Amino acid sequence: MQPAAAPPAPPGPDPEPVPYPHRLRFEERHRSGIVLGPEPDYRTLDSWVRGTVLGPASDRVARVTAALVSNAHRHSLSGEPGGSVRIVIDQNPFLLTVRVTDDGPRPGAEVPYPRLGEPGRAPLAGLRLVEELTVYWDWEWEWRGTTMGPLTIRAVVETP
Repeated sequence: MQPAAAPPAPPGPDPEPVPYPHRLRFEERHRSGIVLGPEPDYRTLDSWVRGTVLGPASDRVARVTAALVSNAHRHSLSGEPGGSVRIVIDQNPFLLTVRVTDDGPRPGAEVPYPRLGEPGRAPLAGLRLVEELTVYWDWEWEWRGTTMGPLTIRAVVETP
């Protein structure tokens, strides 16, 4: 006969929310990350990118990252109260990969597949800038059952 399982512990108080922005920690030395809240905080983002990516590619990476974060705030739940945007940069001697993950589409919104749109026309001008400054970009959705969850855009910048 097996002993009875202990009853589940009563739920404790909700943990304190982590204030934004907060940095992500990775075991890999070439990887850095930050999470921003729903309010556009481009000074913090720019400062973090330029402190993470040193050298001539930092300006291009900062511009690409700002465009992708702006799109996440504008077109997804990331711009709503309680939303967040996750940014991860992987560096190697030849390429820098920027991954920006939003909180997924707003309820009832048309699914906004990332596309370039017309030159100079909002709201898709950000991806046109990404296209100009990178050697490659793509995207992937996280599926949650039958609905779309977070969207990650990956952009690759060549280091000189």
